[in-house]
Amino acid sequence: MNLIADIGGTNARLALAGAEGPDLSTLRSYRNADFASFDAVLTRYLADLGPPFLTAMVVAVAGPVRGTRARLTNRDWHFHDATLAERFGIEKVRLINDLTALGHAATRLDPSALTPLVTAEAPPDQQALVVGIGTGFNVSPVIPDGPRITCPSVEAGHVSLPGSVLRQITAHAPQVGDPYPTVEDLFSGRGFQDLLARVTGDSTAEAADLLARYGTPGTETASAAIDLYAQLIGLLLRDLTLAHLATGGLYLAGGVARGILSSPAAQHCEAILRQPSRFYDRQPPAWIITDDAAALIGCAGVAAQL
Repeated sequence: MNLIADIGGTNARLALAGAEGPDLSTLRSYRNADFASFDAVLTRYLADLGPPFLTAMVVAVAGPVRGTRARLTNRDWHFHDATLAERFGIEKVRLINDLTALGHAATRLDPSALTPLVTAEAPPDQQALVVGIGTGFNVSPVIPDGPRITCPSVEAGHVSLPGSVLRQITAHAPQVGDPYPTVEDLFSGRGFQDLLARVTGDSTAEAADLLARYGTPGTETASAAIDLYAQLIGLLLRDLTLAHLATGGLYLAGGVARGILSSPAAQHCEAILRQPSRFYDRQPPAWIITDDAAALIGCAGVAAQL
């Protein structure tokens, strides 16, 4: 059996996986705050389950992964593949970023795990792209090669903001100015909050609350700002589709993407994505990943490829 783990900022989710994918009957979730390290979580999981014979382990980490080492962004947890292998008697250990895990999961997900944003035909065996807009921003290219999937590491959050996005802000909310030097400065939880504050002039209102009250009386300015943000996401996704030749489709993940693109404001993003392009002859489909176990499915796929 293989052990798979999805280590987020708040919770750690672990399960066993075989050739058919995760065995969800073995899924356990733990609060990170209750443990001093990932080693402690893993020890607890194995004790809860009864130590199985493990051949491989794949751990998806919500933080930077540098070769054989990883670090959780918002907690002092460090991971080293050789140390984990030796300590727990596992032959093969692989550390991957949590968005990379979603990249390995994307084309393996059941339709019930996806909410369509743009319905279109997806040609088989074409490159796809996972786009994560949440606490931070990044993407994971999905490159199929027969039964195998390759998800190269990239850093898309710290590149300059596209000109099309800046022009849209200038045209529809000139009071915002140009405070977003990088993609992640705007397309992240803090970026969404900042744009709403600049458009509405209210720095105390919570973005989640304004999104929940979208379209209700008295929220006209905030709702217009959310519509603008959905348009900006659409413009960014058009650029990313071309840059990564994601003709196999876009997969959206992260709390910000899921929140906005599951609201009525999603129509403004969809309208931009459906605009004709002179660079590809058909509009790629786009989905929102809604399955909380998606990263584990990706980890299971990586484990099977080891």
